[in-house]
Amino acid sequence: MRLFKYAELAAVLLFIVFGHAAAQEVDPYKIGPEDVLEVNFWQDETLDTQVRVTLDGKITLDIIGEIDAAGLTTAELERAIVRQMGRYNKAISQAVVRVVEYNYLKVFVTGQVVSPGKYTFEDIPDLWTIINEAGGATELGDLTRVRIIRGSRDAGEVEEVNVSALVASGRIEDLPKIYRDDTIVIPRSFTGLPTDALSDSRARRNVFYVIGAVGTPGVQNLENNLDLLEAISLAGGPLETAKIGEVSVVSKDRLGTQVTKFNMEEYTLKPYPNRYVVQAEDVIYIPSQTDPRRRTFLGLGLTEWVGALGGIATFLVLADQLSIINISGDE
Repeated sequence: MRLFKYAELAAVLLFIVFGHAAAQEVDPYKIGPEDVLEVNFWQDETLDTQVRVTLDGKITLDIIGEIDAAGLTTAELERAIVRQMGRYNKAISQAVVRVVEYNYLKVFVTGQVVSPGKYTFEDIPDLWTIINEAGGATELGDLTRVRIIRGSRDAGEVEEVNVSALVASGRIEDLPKIYRDDTIVIPRSFTGLPTDALSDSRARRNVFYVIGAVGTPGVQNLENNLDLLEAISLAGGPLETAKIGEVSVVSKDRLGTQVTKFNMEEYTLKPYPNRYVVQAEDVIYIPSQTDPRRRTFLGLGLTEWVGALGGIATFLVLADQLSIINISGDE
């Protein structure tokens, strides 16, 4: 009885181990139109050939003519070829099929990347990997507004994603999945200026900017480990008209512009580990109840100007517009 129990336990363990291994197996690649295949016959090398799968999913071989290939794995196609070939040449008992070019699973990368064009894969990777396959974004590329134009699935639908934010926070798995025939567009930065030049931390000044409904908006010297609440206090604190529940902090890194929203009423209740430490050339914007943020200049709202320009350029442009947009809340 004890021996039976051990045997039963061993069988369960084997099932778990092999069942888990089977679950980890990757589905074999299925041949698609435009793939290029190499077909070899061990018993007769004169029949060896390289063929391209037609758009209707077929290949043509000597002796047997057309044969369906699309939707089959290489192993399935090998068996189909041998069955067909065996009708004419009994000596042929084995064929080897290899995919030379994976052209079916293709995506297109356009816009501000180093090497735009068509990219093909055996298995389509994540969006970030595809962008890097295309050489990465150029100096003018804006990874905060990457557009995905769907091809084979939901054709024509457009999805926009902030790749910078997801990659910077280590959430690559949250990037939208890419499918066959999708087009990935990396747009040009709003400013037309190199994003790296605006966000290179080695060239940043050790200052930050506070604009909007505070006592003394302008440039402030940055101290180490300066908390957001302390930074606002250094600028004279919020005015009575300040909308402290809608504070924005614009920062720049090598991936682009990052805009973070804060409700300062809730912020003051958070424990220390969750507080925001101000970075070099951050722009802190406190809106005013008497100055709606929907006001625009040259077609862009104040928030868009801040997000587009960043750093010193942001402050200079906004300062130049103080006579047009009353960001302090004073009449």
